[in-house]
Amino acid sequence: MLGASLLVIGLIGYALIPNVHTIPVQSSSTLPAPPPLVVYPNSQYETHQNITIVSGKTNQALFNLTVSVGSSPSSIEFKLSTEAQEANCMRDINPHGCLVDQTVSNQTVEVPLNATGTYYLALNNKDSISSKTVTISSALITRSVNSFVTRDGQSNFVALGLGVIGLFVAIYGLVTKTVIPWE
Repeated sequence: MLGASLLVIGLIGYALIPNVHTIPVQSSSTLPAPPPLVVYPNSQYETHQNITIVSGKTNQALFNLTVSVGSSPSSIEFKLSTEAQEANCMRDINPHGCLVDQTVSNQTVEVPLNATGTYYLALNNKDSISSKTVTISSALITRSVNSFVTRDGQSNFVALGLGVIGLFVAIYGLVTKTVIPWE
């Protein structure tokens, strides 16, 4: 009786105790990039890029910008906005609604994205007297976490061990069963 109870408890414990595994998954896709751009003094270069995100995952655009004047490093104002906020972001006075509005110099800018659409990029060289060459490369990084349930945790093996002990106790009890003669 004890052996059968241990066997049943062990097998039920093994079957009912989940062991959840999570695996982070990341993928990257290169976005189309313009050829190296020359942004003239007192001007602003604007372009747009259609970006399709992957639903159900965390999406992030990476823009790697290299700015130079001749062969020397330089900096430029980089703006990024959605199509809906383009007019507000690209203003010279009191711009707002930008996803990015910062001065960059040979760096990578990370931008979280939550919608598929057209994104507008601007390179503002209005406060400079030199032409600047800007090389842009961009990528879309998608991240997610895959989860799956297995029965390979410590608790599962303890329960399985308890079931094996119960099996041995039950077999031992059946083999050594004493016959009580009736008088």
